[in-house]
Amino acid sequence: MRLELNLDFEERFAPDRFFFGVAYAPYCEGGGLNDPDGPKNSDWARNRDRPRKEPYEGIRFWTDYAKHVELAASLGLNAFRMGIEWARCQPSASTEPTDPPDWDEAALDHYADMVETVIDHGMQPIVTLHHFTHPLWLGVDIWLEDQGPNLMVDAQVHIVDEINQRLMARGGKKVAHFLVYNEPNIVPLIYHSIGWYPARQGAEYLLPAYDTMLAHYVKAYDGIHDLFETRGWDTPSVGFTIASLCAYEYDKQLDDLLRLRTWGVAREDVPTKMAECRSAWRSRIDDLGHSQLTDEQFERYLGMIETTADALRPERFTKTLDALYDSPREKKLDYLSLNVYEPFGGPKRDPEDADRRIKWERYAMDGEVYRTFILATNDFNEGLPVYMGENSSGHIQPAGEPPQPRPDGWTRERYLKTYLMEMVRCMKEGVPIEGYLYWTLVDDVQPPRLGLYSYDFERHRILDADGFGQPSGRIYGRLIAALRSGDKATIRDAFVDLYVDG
Repeated sequence: MRLELNLDFEERFAPDRFFFGVAYAPYCEGGGLNDPDGPKNSDWARNRDRPRKEPYEGIRFWTDYAKHVELAASLGLNAFRMGIEWARCQPSASTEPTDPPDWDEAALDHYADMVETVIDHGMQPIVTLHHFTHPLWLGVDIWLEDQGPNLMVDAQVHIVDEINQRLMARGGKKVAHFLVYNEPNIVPLIYHSIGWYPARQGAEYLLPAYDTMLAHYVKAYDGIHDLFETRGWDTPSVGFTIASLCAYEYDKQLDDLLRLRTWGVAREDVPTKMAECRSAWRSRIDDLGHSQLTDEQFERYLGMIETTADALRPERFTKTLDALYDSPREKKLDYLSLNVYEPFGGPKRDPEDADRRIKWERYAMDGEVYRTFILATNDFNEGLPVYMGENSSGHIQPAGEPPQPRPDGWTRERYLKTYLMEMVRCMKEGVPIEGYLYWTLVDDVQPPRLGLYSYDFERHRILDADGFGQPSGRIYGRLIAALRSGDKATIRDAFVDLYVDG
């Protein structure tokens, strides 16, 4: 880790200017097909239950949310990202396609309670409206036609309205920061490339799925902004967060397409502008790939990105471009957000590996990867804040068993210090970073563990440290306090000295 102390820390990390937080997804709530309190028609719950044949209880955030929120606030956090599960809000017992069912007012009340608890603990709620999941009454695969996504946009605007109407009635509280999608670049790959869903697998499905997702994001962005204007609420902050992948078309192309009009690019000039953006991306990521990959892996990388560039040419996003250029609003992103985990996972996969995925505990821990993707994301940025939407260090620990050390020997303390300092270096270089979220506060799933705090899945208790017994939550809190203090000696000590309780 290289220290960077030449920054006005107190100003840049002032709580009213910069948020530190943690992030959860709706599947952290618990509940599954066999759970009477769960979202019985969620496609995620169906897949979670299938290998277990028992209810998926998760970390019970649905019922125990106050404990989690209080713990987050105790660390000095001022942001808390959570999701709202559409399948809970508009539930149906059916797991087959049906007409839209009635809304569950009690579920909407409950989500309002959850968001209000975040606000009352001094944290900004950041609400994800789609985190991989949708109700099964839409069908399993919804991204190749417009019917399901049209209903999704209507539902997202309705949920935002209903939650905020409830909050406003409780003293003028409100949530105004939304992610329409978590990692929309991953969703088509889940459905049509890596085999989670058996039907319609193949590269020919990726372009229509991406195009449908992005076109309906445009509609959701406009819908939420129109709602806030109609209600007389303050301007919302609407966007999505990207999972960092090495191919431009799987990553930053989604951000860049949505900024074409704010850049003043005419539709006929889209290919030229996007080629410029892609070239800037390649100049950074190719060099990083050389340092991260073996010669054989780098050859796979080159083949993959050329194939992807041909299949996902920006001018072929006709639905997205129609929606973008027909919209009365030029702006379509209120921020840029990136989740950095293992961007080179594709080229690193052994072609002979039937599992086809890099395991969490083998995700590369490398500050240069983090820094490069931040800088690449910020290229061509004109006035949008940048948020570090998620990142974390994972290890394997099946329920009831001891943790398995990471093969690279990294601890979460080393991870937090390295990645936060790389973020500071990027801020020093001019990247307008205004937020950082760690994934997650408490282990969200098993056996890969990602939490600052370990979770006892058998007794359903939040433990006092992470899986290795390291007080990672308190370490995170100490680093935040040091950055906010503005005192360079305090920052140096916090980032250099090993944490000692007490």
